[in-house]
Amino acid sequence: MEKHPGKLFYRLSRLYPGDALPLKRKPKAKVYANPLETQALPPLRPEGGPPLFRTLAHLRPALPEVGAAITLKDLSQLLLPLAEREGARGVPSAGEAYPLEAYLVALKVEGVFPGVYHYFPKEHQLFQLSAKAEAQAWAEALFGLSPERAAALLVLTLVPERSEALFGLRGYRYALLEAGYAAGLVLLAAVGLGLAAYPAETFYDEAVARLLGLPEGEYPGVVILLGR
Repeated sequence: MEKHPGKLFYRLSRLYPGDALPLKRKPKAKVYANPLETQALPPLRPEGGPPLFRTLAHLRPALPEVGAAITLKDLSQLLLPLAEREGARGVPSAGEAYPLEAYLVALKVEGVFPGVYHYFPKEHQLFQLSAKAEAQAWAEALFGLSPERAAALLVLTLVPERSEALFGLRGYRYALLEAGYAAGLVLLAAVGLGLAAYPAETFYDEAVARLLGLPEGEYPGVVILLGR
């Protein structure tokens, strides 16, 4: 029996001819009933900006260097790929299970109180969960990668059981893919806006989960440092 967890995962999640998928139910999106604050975001601007291929030519991870704030309009556009539009989100999701959740740690965002927020894609809003940003604790959680110059941290988390309900163990693979799709599109949006975005994939999982207050069954996927 294979003991390496990564290899075991890929072996168990393979599909073979004749395999059936559970396809039991379509899960519901996560909603916080009693946030500390509800922050409405400016209307989305789906058009305008530099041509796509010019933006792609400059697409690369970049750590924030200036240490300046970003605007609420900037933040709204950065979250465009995650928003629900016409009943679907901008990020592909197998079976529309949407195992992805997004949290924002606001450090220096104009018009937004510092703290931890959950992003609600259906209404394109931020729900404040905590008034503490805890920059030093985040630096420790990110293996010493300091968020000092970042204006915000965007944390993409995974709830694989949503995909597993439809696709069995292979749903774990789809959840990871969706996090990759979303992170790439956020980086693309940042380049188009002239902002810096850096995906930090290496972190202490339990520390990030604790800082966000994640429940059991929800796992950190990637932390994206945003700024200028």
